[in-house]
Amino acid sequence: MHLLLDLDNTLVDRERAFARWAEGLVAQVGGGPADLAWLLSADADGLTPRRELATRIAERLLPRAAPDHLEQRLLMEHVEHVTCDPTVLAHLRRLRGQGARLTVLTNGTGPQQRAKLERTGLAVLLDAVVISEEVGASKPDPAIFAAALAQAPSDPDTWMIGDHPEADIRGGAAAGLRTGWVSRGRPWPYAEPPTLQAPTLGALLDLLPPSGHSPAR
Repeated sequence: MHLLLDLDNTLVDRERAFARWAEGLVAQVGGGPADLAWLLSADADGLTPRRELATRIAERLLPRAAPDHLEQRLLMEHVEHVTCDPTVLAHLRRLRGQGARLTVLTNGTGPQQRAKLERTGLAVLLDAVVISEEVGASKPDPAIFAAALAQAPSDPDTWMIGDHPEADIRGGAAAGLRTGWVSRGRPWPYAEPPTLQAPTLGALLDLLPPSGHSPAR
């Protein structure tokens, strides 16, 4: 079995880490609850381009700050708040012990995403890391899935597991993979469902069938 695993809000709690960083920034500038709510909304779960968000923060909260400096802060400062659930680490150790190959497949910058892997202890549990900045393509582009599949080209039992319906699940399905959606309590938004779904990564990994006994795509 080869598992392609999304990083942010799948393996690690990016949402909580960014919220903690945002709380600190708002307190630093003397802002209030409305400013924090605005910043979390503007971040859009990390989907807003960092330069765009940096420009918007400068306009609202830090008018004398340079957007390029803010962009670097957005990329790296929340990393110190990133965590990985210990039960997820235990699941990954179990899967590796059973012979599964583990590849992180993530959008983002190399330094940022690799720092998260090192901080959380995930790096030592992985067989490969595929990052959009380093391969020149972002999920759901077929090219990044091809780069990840090249890590274990002969394994027919490959899954894409992640929290983003389009980038992770529909992108993985288009690449011919079985898919596992980490719903985080959200309803599935499309007609064609993922192969498996669960509210948390730990719960989803519990649902994976033994290697070689996967359900139909």
